Amino acid sequence: MLVVFFVIALILALFTNQWLLKTLKDTTKPKEDRSQLVRWAAQEKPAIGGFSFFLLFIVASLTLFLAPNNNLSVYLDSQFYLLLITCTIGFAVGWIDDAYTMPASFKLMGQLLCGTIMILGGVLINISGNWGLDALFTMFWVVGIMNSINMLDNMDGITTTVSAVIVLTILLVLGMTADPSHYHTWMLIGVFASLLGFLYYNWSPAKMYMGDSGSQFLGAFFAFMSIVYLWNFREEGTGFLSIRQFLIPALAFMMPLIDTTTVFIRRIARGQSPFVGGRDHTTHHLAYCGLSDSQVGIFFLGASLLNLIIIYWMVNRINTWSYANSLLIMVFGLLCFGGMQFFYEIGKKRQQND
Repeated sequence: MLVVFFVIALILALFTNQWLLKTLKDTTKPKEDRSQLVRWAAQEKPAIGGFSFFLLFIVASLTLFLAPNNNLSVYLDSQFYLLLITCTIGFAVGWIDDAYTMPASFKLMGQLLCGTIMILGGVLINISGNWGLDALFTMFWVVGIMNSINMLDNMDGITTTVSAVIVLTILLVLGMTADPSHYHTWMLIGVFASLLGFLYYNWSPAKMYMGDSGSQFLGAFFAFMSIVYLWNFREEGTGFLSIRQFLIPALAFMMPLIDTTTVFIRRIARGQSPFVGGRDHTTHHLAYCGLSDSQVGIFFLGASLLNLIIIYWMVNRINTWSYANSLLIMVFGLLCFGGMQFFYEIGKKRQQND
């Protein structure tokens, strides 16, 4: 049944994006001032991909009664409505921002609202056992993920491919640690199909972008699902904090987090606002190093798949966790971050010499 649903969702995504491209391409192009600052491509292209993401998400929500062992009971689950509400807010905030180029504070308020709804609904990251501290960290995570997915959307195909691997990672962890027939599986497969259907039009040279409606929707969706499935690896008896608990989410979102952290640090060091767009992302500097747009996309895809493999090893192959395992993963993460800074500097020098 899941395979049939995936195929139908993929076909629907392809046709939906084709229809959007034909009917909305002249009315939803990114505004000139924004596209010149943020978009890597020289030509304006419609930022409408988020509509297909949200549509497939709603379709998945309306067909959950078809899932085995769920029937109509899924619609009595409060967590289902929390997910529906937060993702709808994320999509709506992004849609309004795409249409009217709102200030950064508008998007931040929407992200804070998503985080507040999750926290009050009980979707909370337990890192300490103290509700106040856990709530504060959860809010930081929600806002951070929504911003990092949004900021990574700066070159053809990058956010789409990275997001598709993030969905696969969550599905992998769900399958290994929870009930694979859970309705979340259907939601994840629906979003995964929408990403693949959009990637056909978003891979370099892209015909369309996902826009903030797409990146904010994905950010809200990932924040929610990661709290439910990726933040559960807290070792018993570890006291205040469990190092392993932080490693799996960090690996799953490594590429967008590295990019966002790099941009924040370097823009602040230059005295610039980190919330103003620019062509100074890690993706751009890989292109300055000589990689084509497609090669940059393949690089990010490969790195994301490597992180997925490591997460599989951490969850399924390690019976007893040790500090040596934590140290190994942290060294790997630091090497990845350092490697990106190395290429960033090379790209920066080549850009200045051109």
